[in-house]
Amino acid sequence: MGTSRIKAKTSVCAIALSLAACGGGDGGNVGQAGPVAGGGTPTPSPVAGSATLPGGSNTTFANRTAVAGLGHSFGFSSGINAMVAQFAGGAAAGDIDNDGDIDFFVARGDLAPNLLYLNQGGSFLESALTAGLAYTIDGTSTNGAHSGPTFGDLDGDGDLDLLLGGLEGGPIKLFTNNGSGRFTDATAGSGFDSASAEQTISIALGDYDADGDLDVLMAHWGTPRNPTVPGETETLWRNDSAGGNISFTPVSSTSGVAGLLDFDLPQGVLGPNYDYTFAPGFADIDGDRDLDILMVSDFRGSKVLVNNGNGTFSASAFTPDDENGMGAAIGDFDNDGDFDWFVSSINGNRLFENTGGGNFLRNSASGVEPGGWGWGSCFADFNADGWLDIYQTNGWEAGKSPTASNYVDDVTRLWMSGGDGTFTDAADASSIAETDQGRGVLCDDFDNDGDVDAILLTAEPTGSIYYWENQLSGANSVKIRLRGRAPNTFAVGAIVQLTIANTTQTRLVSVNSNFTSHNSTTQIFGMGPNTGGGLRVIWPDGSETIEPNVNAGDVLEITQP
Repeated sequence: MGTSRIKAKTSVCAIALSLAACGGGDGGNVGQAGPVAGGGTPTPSPVAGSATLPGGSNTTFANRTAVAGLGHSFGFSSGINAMVAQFAGGAAAGDIDNDGDIDFFVARGDLAPNLLYLNQGGSFLESALTAGLAYTIDGTSTNGAHSGPTFGDLDGDGDLDLLLGGLEGGPIKLFTNNGSGRFTDATAGSGFDSASAEQTISIALGDYDADGDLDVLMAHWGTPRNPTVPGETETLWRNDSAGGNISFTPVSSTSGVAGLLDFDLPQGVLGPNYDYTFAPGFADIDGDRDLDILMVSDFRGSKVLVNNGNGTFSASAFTPDDENGMGAAIGDFDNDGDFDWFVSSINGNRLFENTGGGNFLRNSASGVEPGGWGWGSCFADFNADGWLDIYQTNGWEAGKSPTASNYVDDVTRLWMSGGDGTFTDAADASSIAETDQGRGVLCDDFDNDGDVDAILLTAEPTGSIYYWENQLSGANSVKIRLRGRAPNTFAVGAIVQLTIANTTQTRLVSVNSNFTSHNSTTQIFGMGPNTGGGLRVIWPDGSETIEPNVNAGDVLEITQP
């Protein structure tokens, strides 16, 4: 696409409960879409492909890994559980130096230093050592075994900090950003220094208690549990930071989360009494303006937990039926105003369609279920037609022959939406197919041209990354960056809607796990053949901002009033 023009916007109209306060009719269409602050769940009205947003054609991708300066190895030392060493690691995406483009961090095992790839506008500069993130144990030569790196403003000072899960009882680490992309180890006294979970695989961030700061949700596959009395599982951490002092408290037991997860899974490969959670996520699935929990788990243990609005959770009436949940994507694939849930699995992917009230319906006609041995996945509109597509990576096990596993040469899937609730695998046609041992994925506009690219991390010992640059040309899209009030300065939990005629796209600003990895909080809306629309932002506190006229090519930075 052409050069984007940046329009920094403050509130055009900010309201708490009703769009009527704006007056006039310019934002009428936008104001009618989706959940209203303090209200209930709107009745879903799926919109099929129409004259407004017809399903688009495939795009193509180019492998720009070497050209962009990317390339690294992957591996853990012999002290790591052999199965965990096959899938742990991951990446986090975000603008860590506030220069307007998306950087990313990679945890690639403890045999080599971590990596921080700073975006140089078309290429990347590895800068972990300079940033203070290469070695997590002593800062100079010894790296820890980590998984699920996560960027978020955990101290509320306007920049992205870094949280790293620990493996084999190793430390969970917290690094704070000084505002220029340099980091300081702030683990001591944070509460994470007292964590005891054996494995922390993936992490999500969200303000579940609506107090304005970011709380933490963790997945701990491979950690022993007592199913009868699970105790404090360190799954949910409440942010109690105040006065510049970072403090997190584990509240899995008091919130009810620990008792609602399933730790009695006799089919589990390690035995029945283990935590098999893989990919955590926060989303308001019932339209009541608080964040619920979607937890993907191996061995039929995935769960939907509904926020009671008082710091506790209850089990949803919906029981997911994914076979072996691995990765996840949360988004409004059918453009009906609520958040659906894609779960990657082992030849049993599921696309769960939100039906309101915290319930889902398995969309068995979607075409995405036979997906091989799935891992990381993401929703993104790769062809900018206004409908979310799905990128999913696959494979098991690295280093084994095809006679030992049916999934050694498992092919990546690129599920392209038809705009009617069905998807078609276009990985080959889009030149993004490969057969390496894929694990984590990032889906973001890394080259700043207005379309969504993909980064794939593999469990291969060498050549462990792919950078797939989207070659889409002439498409119409809008890019949105939000600046929220401190301490939630990236407005995690906000909802952004773009309305074009009779169709509204709804996006959640989130830091949710795709599987050991997460996308940035920047939102990109495809517009199909259209060049204009109306934008609505529902901030985490329920106030709203209306931008009645946005145009294709706009890059808007919207500040919470």
